[in-house]
Amino acid sequence: MTTALDVLSAFLLLFGSAVTLISAVGLFRVPDAYGRLHVATKPATLGIACTIAGAALQVPLGSGTARLVLALALQFWTIPVSSHLLGRAARATGLPPARPDALDEFPPDDRHPHA
Repeated sequence: MTTALDVLSAFLLLFGSAVTLISAVGLFRVPDAYGRLHVATKPATLGIACTIAGAALQVPLGSGTARLVLALALQFWTIPVSSHLLGRAARATGLPPARPDALDEFPPDDRHPHA
C-alpha cells in the first residue's frame, strides 16, 4: 500500500508541477490581461490542488495534513475571487481586449447591474 501511495503522490506532484509550469508559460503567450487572468487562475488552481494533494499523501496524518487541506481550501477560495475582481477592475478602467472584435455583452457602466 505504501508503494501505491508513493506512486500516486509522485504522479500528483509531477502533474501539478507540469500544469503550473504550463500556466506560467501561458502568461507570456497570451496577448491581453483578460486572457492572462484566465491562464493564471484556471490551470494554476488545478496545479496547486494536485501538488498539495500529492504532498498530503506524503506527510503523516495530523497537523501537517490539516495545514495542507487548509492551504488548498484557501487557494480555492481566494484565487477565483481575486481574478474576478481584477477582471472587473480592468474592465472598469476601460482596458480593451486584444481582439477588437471581442463581444462585450454588458452595458458600459456595470457597477450596479441589478439597479
